Amino acid sequence: MEVIIPIEIVQLEDEHNLHPIVDAKLNGEPIRLVVDTGASHTCIDRKNVKSLIKKNPEDVTNDVVMGIGSRSMKNTILTIKEISIGDLIINDYPVVALKITHINKALKLLGLHAINGLLGSDILFKYNAIIDYKNRCLTFNI
Repeated sequence: MEVIIPIEIVQLEDEHNLHPIVDAKLNGEPIRLVVDTGASHTCIDRKNVKSLIKKNPEDVTNDVVMGIGSRSMKNTILTIKEISIGDLIINDYPVVALKITHINKALKLLGLHAINGLLGSDILFKYNAIIDYKNRCLTFNI
């Protein structure tokens, strides 16, 4: 079965700096995610995670995640009850809590909407995702 999701292409600074963004839901709450094939894990902004931790502290673990340049960073990993991207619904999925304040500050300076996280290659690979820039859509094969 194919799930086709519209993507918004956000242009930063020049025509060579493009980012695809999808609308999703995190435990029923609307969020915006940058589709990031270079991110090994799906990440959620720490701001979003704080309210989730208060509701379900048993879903939080700390782990070591490799960053760019093979530097290890200790990050919070949180099991999300439900992530939905269109008709793709993923239950009990681990995500990395990441501080993305600097990204949202840059977006605000450019007059663009904030994001809530990154849709990483873990989900893109698991669901055989295809990014179609021409038709501005993301297809999951489930």
